Amino acid sequence: MTKRLTAILLAVALAFSAAFCVPATAATEVTDPFERGFYRFVDKLLDALVNGISALIFEPNYLIDKDDYVSENFYEGMSADEFLTTPAADAKWSIGYANASIQTGKELEGGHNVGGSLAIGDKFATNIMDDQKVRTIAVSDGRGITIFACIDSYGLSSTDVRGIRAAFAEEAAKLNLDIDAVNISALHQHSCVDTFGLNGNLINALFTSSFRNLFGLELPNGQNKDFMENLYNVVVDSMLAAVEDMKEGELYYGTADATKYIYDKRAPYVCDTDLHRLRFVPDDGSAETWLLNAPIHCVGYGAGGTEITGDYPYFMEKYINENAKANVFYILGAELAMTSEYDYLPEVDKESAPYKEQGEGYARLALFGEELARLAISIDNDKAVAPIFNIRLTEVYVPVENSILKIAAKGGLLINQFVKNKGKYEAVSEVGYCEFGTDLAVALIPGELAPEIAYGGVDSAAEAWDGDEWNYSSFADAAADRKLLVFGVTNDQLGYFLPSNEWHSYLTENEEIVSTGRMAGAYIADAYLTLFNEVR
Repeated sequence: MTKRLTAILLAVALAFSAAFCVPATAATEVTDPFERGFYRFVDKLLDALVNGISALIFEPNYLIDKDDYVSENFYEGMSADEFLTTPAADAKWSIGYANASIQTGKELEGGHNVGGSLAIGDKFATNIMDDQKVRTIAVSDGRGITIFACIDSYGLSSTDVRGIRAAFAEEAAKLNLDIDAVNISALHQHSCVDTFGLNGNLINALFTSSFRNLFGLELPNGQNKDFMENLYNVVVDSMLAAVEDMKEGELYYGTADATKYIYDKRAPYVCDTDLHRLRFVPDDGSAETWLLNAPIHCVGYGAGGTEITGDYPYFMEKYINENAKANVFYILGAELAMTSEYDYLPEVDKESAPYKEQGEGYARLALFGEELARLAISIDNDKAVAPIFNIRLTEVYVPVENSILKIAAKGGLLINQFVKNKGKYEAVSEVGYCEFGTDLAVALIPGELAPEIAYGGVDSAAEAWDGDEWNYSSFADAAADRKLLVFGVTNDQLGYFLPSNEWHSYLTENEEIVSTGRMAGAYIADAYLTLFNEVR
């Protein structure tokens, strides 16, 4: 036992310094075949080293074989024959909204790690700059009810998604609610209390995990138990409140060009450049509810800090609340490598409250959110959406080939639902497809999707590192005459989904490090397109 722990201690420092420090300074585009080959060779060495370390760590006792896995708290949605193409008789949109803080007031008392980047030691919150919230809508076309909740957080694992669903199902049963689906998304903020678990004390997790696994002890991660318990309660309450708030009304869809606010960091430079708005207008004249969607990473205040902020969505919501008197539900699109572009922003007002409170960086973050809010308010091409809402989801098994994530799973930093299949790890996740009216298609994706998988433009074999083709049609092509939206980081956080022929190296880009493996995008694309073809 002593030899085993000593080996872990010596090897982990080397492996993780290579895995998490090199990409920060590495080039992102490599064209020389020899250089590509060198990076791949080093990747194999790194995989061998980390797999060797992983072999020294006892497995958690909660890991089960795939054949023994029983699906729980998963909502399939509607069957294929329930998918409508014309509104049912007397169909009417009914939508409800809720908004609540998930903060407890104890975030600065210690034990609350801030998500956004891996930490060698504790990364406890030191300052609360603004709120973290859950925003929830309940949607129906007169048939069953579908819930969408989106949380200010770095991410939420499938384990917690299904835990929240279980708690909600108990309450929904008491009220005899007809629930078709419950979807929980994260806004992937890099400056919030860690709800995912990956941002805990890396050394503590890895150096004690083998002992803990051997004796069936709980594994440490970045979550705070009290914060998570409160999160469950608040999210469930918000779902119930959104259902109670449901009112009949009309739904409209429009877009604005957000190109100048989006910076694409990675080739092949494909992006959904629209800011999408679904605008619900209640018949009773009460406040409108806006569902907004864009593919912009919430990392405006950095990834490595210890200050808590809701990032630009907080300021976008605040501005719309004050100037349009509308409720705001915001959800991310296909946002792999998409971040905010500040070049077109006006000068920061040094007399503004954000500047005086927290300085230039925070003021610029606020300004970015306000500019997106103005863009949303300016949308003038609204068209009525027919009262049809269809939704279907399916479970998907995604093999975990990335040695770094394997060891994170063994060490308890990843708490997603994993199963073993012939000795190899697979993540149990889900993808979904839904339709608003006759013209909008939505892909529900459990992580950060490369936009070229959704919209086309994947590297050709001639452009790819290994000369491989990507053999899947884009989601947009599959949708045909429908406009495609992506709801990302929804119902799980499984990291990045790249086309298999665009997988480069741990040493050249950040996305490969936090992806389950080269084929992750292919598994998601296959599951989504199979599901789509079943209902359409």
